[in-house]
Amino acid sequence: MPGNGSLVLMRRTMVRVWNGEAPLLRALLYPLLVVLAGLYGAALKAREGLYRKGLLSKERPSIPVISVGNISLGGTGKTTVAARLSGELRRRGYRPAIIMRGYGKKRAGTFAVDPGRDSPDVAGDEATMLARRTMLPVIVGKRRGEGIRKAVREFGVNVAVFDDGYQVRDVEKSVEVLLLNASAHPASMHLFPLGFLREPFAMAKRADILLVNKGDLRGKALALIPEVPAFRVNVRPLHLYNLKRGAIIDYRYLEGKRVLAFSGLGDNASFFWLLREIGADVVRAVEFPDHYRYRESDVKRLESYDDVDVLVTTEKDAVKIDHMDVGESLFYLSIEVQIEDEEKFIDLALSKVRA
Repeated sequence: MPGNGSLVLMRRTMVRVWNGEAPLLRALLYPLLVVLAGLYGAALKAREGLYRKGLLSKERPSIPVISVGNISLGGTGKTTVAARLSGELRRRGYRPAIIMRGYGKKRAGTFAVDPGRDSPDVAGDEATMLARRTMLPVIVGKRRGEGIRKAVREFGVNVAVFDDGYQVRDVEKSVEVLLLNASAHPASMHLFPLGFLREPFAMAKRADILLVNKGDLRGKALALIPEVPAFRVNVRPLHLYNLKRGAIIDYRYLEGKRVLAFSGLGDNASFFWLLREIGADVVRAVEFPDHYRYRESDVKRLESYDDVDVLVTTEKDAVKIDHMDVGESLFYLSIEVQIEDEEKFIDLALSKVRA
């Protein structure tokens, strides 16, 4: 397995444990996982208590904030939703900026991503992708409040969109949009590391709007929070982009092609599944850890297989290899999210913003 294979193997193993697919290993690890999850939960509870008592302060920004986030580990599509939401806000006459931490960035401080100059090493892979894709101000930095002030001061924005903002507690938010996987195995619905939750599931009640990307809108998980309006969100392919030629082609080009798919996401399996859904014959599926920093040797190794027609990766992965000398058979698949009753979703979010 290429680079950092042990991390991929560890994640696969933990997912099997969480999903109840490795009962013996789960039984062996259970006492330790319970203790660690208990300590983690106690820390979360203590922090929440400090905010509730006013011992930790919250910043009240000068503009509304719409937060997009989740309560689980792994990819739920929050970055793609943040891009879609920001575009819809711009279409409706708002001047949005995306505010995010910029995971993996090497540049210190709070700064606006320059889509023409900044690399993923400088700004982080997701921030670089969002800046290039949306052509909106994307501000990265550890403190979100400082990012908002910079966006207002330098770009005159009038609404901020947080990417991965559900756990941000030091800034008051106008709207909490929570992405939820309602199809998760019950055994995994525990705090990390006993399960994959970043917060107890009860904290989903803090959300103003739910976006369900997997599972049933009438499922057991959502039945626990019936007071929060829920919308279905689906992922659909847009096009293929050839990195060598800089050309866009129809994604249906993949139908019947023998494909080597590779990605470094929180949920690689969903990407491989999507390729199969559009007709690709995925003969090799190569997983890298989330936010993996590709080396030229990684790409050369992937291109060395002679039993495939094309190589396909994600847009997030592509920003980390588009400066390399790659072959003509390497593409990335561009995707977008579709929110059912999207106008109603946007209207609901904006009603809370105006309030």
